[in-house]
Amino acid sequence: MKDIIIMGAGDLGKDVAWLIERINEKTNEWNLLGFTEKGEMESFQGYPVLGTDDEIEKYEDVYVVCALANTAIRERIIDTLPSNAHVATLIDPSAIIHRSAKIGEGSMIFAGAMVGIEAKVGKCCTVLYNAAVNHDVELGDYTTVYPNATISGRCHVGKYCEIGTGASIIQHVSICDNAKIGVGAAVFTNIKNPGTTVGNPAVTMGAKKKEETK
Repeated sequence: MKDIIIMGAGDLGKDVAWLIERINEKTNEWNLLGFTEKGEMESFQGYPVLGTDDEIEKYEDVYVVCALANTAIRERIIDTLPSNAHVATLIDPSAIIHRSAKIGEGSMIFAGAMVGIEAKVGKCCTVLYNAAVNHDVELGDYTTVYPNATISGRCHVGKYCEIGTGASIIQHVSICDNAKIGVGAAVFTNIKNPGTTVGNPAVTMGAKKKEETK
């Protein structure tokens, strides 16, 4: 078994602990040592809270998973891990992953999720319960696909994006970095500027338009 620590004793941390437990029911792969978290917590979800992230340096060889929803913070933490720590890639036993799909280091694929033919999931992405990443889709690093969202074939989703619960993206759509797709949104056209996209058909609110080249 490989030792693993969850960084962040919060809502996503709960789901990650359950994901690890589900994997262990099939393969007994991980020894969950506990969580890291600021504050005075002693235990969480039946596992010890080991202290702050600095505790990771005390282990000779350990895997970690960063269970923080904020993509920018998550990237910063992963990029500054000590040399003894490795980023874990976690895939639920019930997830459907085609043999040609590529899953990036540190990504998490939760129960009921699907990653289709020749799809590419970037580094440290999160694909949550029953989400569908269909054939030839590309997900940029640190992107989160929330439960029951569907990304249709040949879409390109940039880095640091959030695809909201129940959202649907039609085939061949391209989505820029840092975009947020709202709950239940139906996306029919390319999203070129960061902002929050909501509705059916979806409209981007508060987009930060790029300056035109003179």
